[in-house]
Amino acid sequence: MLSSTEFKTVIDVVLRFPNEKSCHQYLASRRWADGVMSCPHEGCDGHSADVFKDGIRYKCKTCRKIYTAKTGTMMEASKIATLKWFMAIYLTLHKKGISSIQLGKDIGVTQKTAWFILQRLRAVFGNEIDVPLEGTIASDETFVGGKNKNRHKDKKVAHSQGRSFIDKTPVLGLLQTEVRHYVERDHKVIPGRTVKEKVIDKNARLKCWTIKDTKTATIQPLIRANVVAGSIVVSDEWFAYKGLNDTYQHEVVDHGRKQYKNDAGYTSNAIECGWKHLKLTIQATHHWVSRKHQDKYVQEFTFRYNYRHLSAQKQIEQAISNMAIRTKYKDLIAA
Repeated sequence: MLSSTEFKTVIDVVLRFPNEKSCHQYLASRRWADGVMSCPHEGCDGHSADVFKDGIRYKCKTCRKIYTAKTGTMMEASKIATLKWFMAIYLTLHKKGISSIQLGKDIGVTQKTAWFILQRLRAVFGNEIDVPLEGTIASDETFVGGKNKNRHKDKKVAHSQGRSFIDKTPVLGLLQTEVRHYVERDHKVIPGRTVKEKVIDKNARLKCWTIKDTKTATIQPLIRANVVAGSIVVSDEWFAYKGLNDTYQHEVVDHGRKQYKNDAGYTSNAIECGWKHLKLTIQATHHWVSRKHQDKYVQEFTFRYNYRHLSAQKQIEQAISNMAIRTKYKDLIAA
């Protein structure tokens, strides 16, 4: 029987799962938490199964095919111990992620295998249930890539300043701002003194995409598809946002006039701070990412941002709930 103790450290993870059976049983408890064992085989709608003596394999009572808790997930057909997968999830969810070289050293696999594990995990992080944003939404773009002034003269790119992205890859972000209120309570140490405490009613939620350009035809369809009509959209003065006021309350913060909060009190500072974390993660942890795979790293950052308020175990459980997606190596390296 699995322990109910919450794991907070990587040592807790190792102690919690002493063998492969305990890992599979934990996966099964998360995957079929409602007790309905939906068959993962394509075309089968079976909802019950017989359990083998090993406690790992199941046989669907409808299609009679054998499966495990890993069938149809990122771990399917993997020869890597399930505990190592759990450790990889835990380590990847650190504040700034982890490189494939370091992950390989930490869990005892090659760098190539660690890279494949991380790419599968990034696909899982991006496999979120698509829920539209509402309320007050800050929209902004950033450009990922080194600064031209820091390059050797042989590698400098002409006409690459400002919003040019000849040598950079643009990313669009939409941040649903946090909803909070304050309550007054007694000071925990000083008698007779009161303090105001923040209470979060709804956590901030971020959606990001790597985009081909920052034109109206690229940015506005993403906003209109992901933001509920009638919401407040806060952006800078970039021309691609013009026309949003036909569906939203569009608030503009004019950075060109050194304005960082408009007259109505709206700001996009939170998402701009988020971009600093994204770029620091890439620079400090990975040093460089290709355009081809950049969106996977963006989705990893987005997942960490959205669930940063959860405990390590809750973050892992959220990742496991998204794991019904399989990425093949040949697809990753395809041109």
